[in-house]
Amino acid sequence: MPVEIRELIIKTEVRSTPGTTSSENSMEDLNVWRKQLLEECRRMVLEVTKKNKYNR
Repeated sequence: MPVEIRELIIKTEVRSTPGTTSSENSMEDLNVWRKQLLEECRRMVLEVTKKNKYNR
């Protein structure tokens, strides 16, 4: 009986910059980061699925 193991690795980098306390800018930044993260995750998943095609 074959066993399939799937793994998701998320790499993060945290940077802090002094002096950015504006809530408007931080919400805009969060939205930009969220979109970038989603795009990168989608790209990585697509790359992996293209490499690993399994016949089921």
